This record gives sequence, structure tokens and C-alpha cells, in this order.
Amino acid sequence: MANEVAARMVEQIAFELSKPDVVFPTSFELTIRVQTLLRDPDVSIDRLTDLIRTEPLMSSKLIAYANSAALRSVGPEVIDLHSAIMRVGLDAVCTASYSLAVEQIIRSRHMMPFQELSDRIWQHSLAVAAVARILAQQARMNVEKAFFMGIVHDIGAFYLIFKCAQDDQLSADREQLVELVFQWHDGIGHALLSAMNQTDDILTAVQDHEAATTVTSLATWTSLLSCADCLGQQITDWVPAALRARNPRSISEDLLTAEAQAEILEQAKKELTSLRGVL
Repeated sequence: MANEVAARMVEQIAFELSKPDVVFPTSFELTIRVQTLLRDPDVSIDRLTDLIRTEPLMSSKLIAYANSAALRSVGPEVIDLHSAIMRVGLDAVCTASYSLAVEQIIRSRHMMPFQELSDRIWQHSLAVAAVARILAQQARMNVEKAFFMGIVHDIGAFYLIFKCAQDDQLSADREQLVELVFQWHDGIGHALLSAMNQTDDILTAVQDHEAATTVTSLATWTSLLSCADCLGQQITDWVPAALRARNPRSISEDLLTAEAQAEILEQAKKELTSLRGVL
């Protein structure tokens, strides 16, 4: 893969995402509409329900999530969309809309040659989301926001693969493609989420989650996501070890002992069993 071609593509993507009239892949249309509606402080559950009903896959995801092991203890089985939204909350609705957008990108015709890589990135994203939720509970931070960050932290990787898949030269060398995606996915993820009007703390966390560091606290969203990513890659990862070694990261024993990390991973693995069936 010619470095010049890759550099031009990344530059072009960054330029496209910086424009006020960004044209997103069609899979993001519902995500944007849901997010726009959720920004309205007076939004009603009925209006949100009417919008989501237009996308049966989104509806089924939310009902399944409301009945997942993580939420089933809240009450009896949910069978309608309105009740599902009431149970999971508005933050989870936003997360589900992004999850659906990513899934539709992964399943698109262009992405078929990269199905295995895309699936590995998605499984890693779920693992990081599960760990992030546990860490947020321990740190008394917003658990749904932490879960959302885990789901979207590698969204730039999916977007880059989607673009590379449409270029014969960029998609010819799988090893170099993975290196390109790893090198640029955090910056492209920041640009993509910024174009979709995500908050600054989420943007910063996504931009910096791969930075070489030793996590010593969970005082910020960036440190929480970095910690969750470090732990999540022990469950499943998509980045070759040689690339990971370029940005060495660790978790301070003063923050989480090896035993505490093992307990978090075990808890996250149990949650993943239920998440993989609904997201």
C-alpha cells in the first residue's frame, strides 16, 4: 500500500468530516435523527417511539436489550417499544442507534472481504463497553455514558475500513491496511463523532484512548476509557501485538490490583454473553 495514497485518503476523510454539510453513510441516517431528537429537552417518549418504529431492527434491538440479563431484574419481560425505551433510558437509545449504524456498515457489500476484521473490532468494542460500565459503577460515574464510549471508541476503525474497502490499492495489502486503521482510527473517530455533535469529553476520550500511558485514576472520561480499553483487549483484540507495543499502556497497581482486574474481567465476560445477543 503506497503511503502517499493512504495519506491522501485520510486527509480527504478528515476534510469531508470537517465540512458543515457532511454526507454520512446511509446507515447513520437513523442515528443522526435519533440524536437530533434527543437533544430536544422537551422530547417525549412517544415522539421517540414513533421515530424508532420506522426502523424495525432498531426496535428489536431495544426490546432485546431491555430484556437482557443486565436489565431484566428491573421488572417483567418487556414486549413493546415504548416500555423498552422507558426501561433502558435515553442514553441507551443513543447507544443502540450507533450500534445499529456500525452493524449495517459491517454487513454492507463493500465490507464483505473484511468481515472477520470488522467482527473482531466489534467484539472488542463490546468488551470495552462492558468493562467501562463496571469501572463507571466503581467510580460513581454515568454508567450509560461509559458504555456508550466503549461502543463508539473504535468507530473510526469501521469508517476507515469502509472507505479503504472501496479502493483496490488500499484494500490489497491486509497487513498494511490494519496498520493504517490502527494509526488513524482514533483521530478519524474524533472527527466522525465531532461531526455528529458529540460532547467534548467524549471526543477527547476517543482521541486519546490509544495514547501511551499508565492509568493512575478514573477521574476523567479519558482515563476511564483508556483503562477499559487496556482491560478489554485482554478479552478480545483486533490489533496485532507488534502494533500495540508502539503505544505501551498499563494500569497502576495502586488503582487496580491484578486480582481486582481479574474480577472485573470475569464480570465483564458474563455481561458479554448477554450483550452479544442484543447489540
